[in-house]
Amino acid sequence: MTKIRLRNVLFNILAIITVIAVAFVLFNVFSGAKGYAVTSGSMAGTLNRGDVVFSRKADFDDIRPGDVVTFRSADSTGYFTHRVVSIDAQEKKITTKGDANPTEDPLPSDADQVVGKMWYSVPLLGYISILVAGMTATKALIIFASAAVVLIAVNLVIDRVKKKTDKSRGDSNE
Repeated sequence: MTKIRLRNVLFNILAIITVIAVAFVLFNVFSGAKGYAVTSGSMAGTLNRGDVVFSRKADFDDIRPGDVVTFRSADSTGYFTHRVVSIDAQEKKITTKGDANPTEDPLPSDADQVVGKMWYSVPLLGYISILVAGMTATKALIIFASAAVVLIAVNLVIDRVKKKTDKSRGDSNE
């Protein structure tokens, strides 16, 4: 009977997670979808803080009231995703409202601010993006380096415990 090593199990789990993540990224790249983390509660009930919205490119003429659309902010500093309330085709303006907001957004968005229509969303995936976005590069580097050191230390401890267990049993090192 073959011994199952904890290290092998962990490696296989990480390999499976990596393959799934790469497949997910490739799926979105080839489908034209781009992800945006939800950072507020303005769409609560439909989209919650920490979700990721995946939107695909949409032309102004393809947008209808009721669609959930991702826009580039007027000052180009960020993005928001809200529901379309009305469309002024002549002025090429779109009035939006967050589902959880009591009133419409104060200013309509221009057609050229449209990034795309929501295709689907993934709950909680955005917390990774929100966490990393809130960090300085130095803080993120320290966290990732610390995690690597901890993993190396755990691996060394597992090796030493295994060697001591093998010696106490009278087994030889493999």
